[in-house]
Amino acid sequence: MFCTNCGAENPDSSKFCTNCGAPLGVPNPGQGAGPEVNQNAGMGSMNDQNSGFIPQNDQPVGFDPQNSGGYNSFQPNQPAPYYGGGISGRSIALAIVLSIVTCGIYSIYWFIVLTDESNQLSGRSHETSGVIAFLLTFITCGIYGWYWAYKMGEKTDQIKNTPNGSSAVLFIILQIVGLGIVNYALAQDAINKAVGFQG
Repeated sequence: MFCTNCGAENPDSSKFCTNCGAPLGVPNPGQGAGPEVNQNAGMGSMNDQNSGFIPQNDQPVGFDPQNSGGYNSFQPNQPAPYYGGGISGRSIALAIVLSIVTCGIYSIYWFIVLTDESNQLSGRSHETSGVIAFLLTFITCGIYGWYWAYKMGEKTDQIKNTPNGSSAVLFIILQIVGLGIVNYALAQDAINKAVGFQG
């Protein structure tokens, strides 16, 4: 499947372009296969300094905060556009095995990157980073982990394009009963599907 935004080739199962983050299979009127956006579409060229649009680190590629229409506008009850460039996914089985054989050390790394990647994919880059979330969980003897699980459930639903899902409740229950690694696996599965990871 080829991206209608940048022309990059993606796996058929991908929902978003792994190169530019644009939704796949969604017609983009007035836009060709190259990285430039038609001036008549109301957004201007992404590299055109006269357009007044300068991409920020915490914004999706092509997102114009002044744009009131188009797929790049954040709308209530709609999933945020994918802008997790560089996220390639990981094998859930291998991550679980590594967490066991390293006596939980790998699970700390997994916790941190899951938090950061889910923040990116759900458009919540302003939320607590993985490192801070881990430190807060450690300092509070796991209590902050319950809040983390609830928020991770919300982000997982958003990544899966089911913003009204009930993953938040499931995640916090699993966290309370000591099955946090199941939360990791569920969140990783949603991330893998979003970026088209096959493994």
